[in-house]
Amino acid sequence: MNRSRLLYLIQRYSDNTATPSELEELSAFTGSSEDYELFSEVMMDQMKDGSTLSNEDLLRYEELADRALERHKFISPEPVPFVPGRRRWYGWAAAAACILLLLSVRIYFGKQRNVIPAIAEADAPAPSVILPGQNGALLTLADGSTIVLDSSGSAEKISGQNGADIVIQQGKLAYMTAGEHIDQIAYNTLSTPKGRQYHIQLHDGTKVWLNAASSIHYPTVFTGQDRVVEVTGEAYFEVAKDPSHPFKVKLNQQAEIEVIGTHFNVNAYSNEPAITTTLLEGSVRFSIKNDALGRKNKVLRPGEQTKLNNETLELTTSSDVETARVIAWKDGLFDFNDAGLREAMQQLERWYDIEVTYEKNIPDIRFFGKMTKNITLNDLLLILEKSKVHFQIDGRKIIVKP
Repeated sequence: MNRSRLLYLIQRYSDNTATPSELEELSAFTGSSEDYELFSEVMMDQMKDGSTLSNEDLLRYEELADRALERHKFISPEPVPFVPGRRRWYGWAAAAACILLLLSVRIYFGKQRNVIPAIAEADAPAPSVILPGQNGALLTLADGSTIVLDSSGSAEKISGQNGADIVIQQGKLAYMTAGEHIDQIAYNTLSTPKGRQYHIQLHDGTKVWLNAASSIHYPTVFTGQDRVVEVTGEAYFEVAKDPSHPFKVKLNQQAEIEVIGTHFNVNAYSNEPAITTTLLEGSVRFSIKNDALGRKNKVLRPGEQTKLNNETLELTTSSDVETARVIAWKDGLFDFNDAGLREAMQQLERWYDIEVTYEKNIPDIRFFGKMTKNITLNDLLLILEKSKVHFQIDGRKIIVKP
């Protein structure tokens, strides 16, 4: 279905003038189409001018979104019943989550019409709003000095380091050849705390995106046969091709990735059960050396993923991995498809810089769908509460309750 046809059907639905065949066509689209982005864009267009929409208009849009939700649930447990009043708007938010989460619509109309009630009771203090993370990092130079980075700089030289000029270029850190003699190799470390992520271009042109709570240790200028960096946490690489100088990534002092020219993602957080490497393009060799087990190697092809168990050092490989889900964090999204509760909350801990604790008897819940990372934690938790869990916000501590 094209955009103009979908817009026509939604308008007819809103005006209550749609014929039975048009209603059937619209119902079939919401029931079988996977193009939630198109649906979301058209709905957003309908709602851009809030002054032209009556409460009845909003209710009918909400009912249409609820219909889509019944077919494409964001959260796996049983459907949420429709309840007038505040539950109606929360129902809309959950439906919007299913179709790429039109949470911005709910927030916009909440501000304009003041129809979204306070989260807490009138006699209880409202929890503080926890904002999403943003671009930012800490650069540690070879001499131990540090520079705080954010996304505000543009084409600004911030330092010179043994043969390279360090500049901020379009919101990323970049290393440019300075043309001077290199006396000795200088190493820098770029680290992101919780609630921050950052993008760096190394001296050879390799691009690296760091997720929250991650770091990369690298030379300011690559010399010698190999190009070697060390990574903790999670990073996405687009490696500059140079067959005569292999690129190597060392992980947690127990594994290594060797590449020629490729795109891949590595997740090596110390609190994750395994080191996970996912190949999107090219070829990589994942290696582990252990005194007891010897050396293990696995060459990955695009779409494959290898996992190294941090306790047993068992190496497993999966094929036909959903790579878009793996790198969703780089593209500004949470992808919770088939994610368990604790897996999802680990992502939130890093992005919102929070601490999560769990009460007893928390049900085994799996989530489905995508969500923009550019929303407050408070609004995100309202959507996740459509499952059989509840959340209590206490400062930057989140308590998960049954």
